[in-house]
Amino acid sequence: MAYLFVFINNSETTYNLGNKLMGWSLVYMMYVGVIIMLYGNVVSILLEFLRIKWLKRRDWLFVLLHGILGLANGFVFQNWLLGISGMLAAICYAIIDRWIYTRQKKQKGAKMFVSIPVLIYGLSWGILQFISPSMPPFTKEDAVEFATSGQGTVIDRFPEKIEKWEEKIAGYHIERETTARKIGDEKYIVTFTETWKKGDDMGSRYYSYKVERNSITAYQVGGKQPPY
Repeated sequence: MAYLFVFINNSETTYNLGNKLMGWSLVYMMYVGVIIMLYGNVVSILLEFLRIKWLKRRDWLFVLLHGILGLANGFVFQNWLLGISGMLAAICYAIIDRWIYTRQKKQKGAKMFVSIPVLIYGLSWGILQFISPSMPPFTKEDAVEFATSGQGTVIDRFPEKIEKWEEKIAGYHIERETTARKIGDEKYIVTFTETWKKGDDMGSRYYSYKVERNSITAYQVGGKQPPY
């Protein structure tokens, strides 16, 4: 399912495809893992009991019944894709179960069962990371764009680019400015400064944020509350 999400639901250029595969695998493992633990294991235990009682030497029927009962998700959620995915997962579950059982009867280990998935994931991650396009540099302009992308905050009234706005409110001459300075590798301090003046009445306030790629934290706040 993670592979399908990475390759089919990939409408834009995506960076770090290997990390994306691992991330979505973890998400699916959390949800699918719970279903397997609460439903799949119970069903498998019951089918194992039936196999011992009446289905000896009929492993094919044991696997088939797993597949049929694996369709349950499709009926519960009214989604044929989930049903097919559940059926395929259940069939794989049963085949691996029979494979491990057969090897244990022959007093053989199951190290291959553990190593193959790890090897597949390791190779997939490496190959996908290698073929992924390099990420463009994270610039000051990108930092400002990211900082101003939120809605309903105090910085909504400031420029969304590195520039200065001027306006008049209630007789006050107001300047609002957005600036950015680099403090490290793809790390910036984005500051929003507001100043006002009306005769001898003047003041200012500012908000600054530490911005990295996909990360923003409050840095400093200072100044007075404007009178308008």
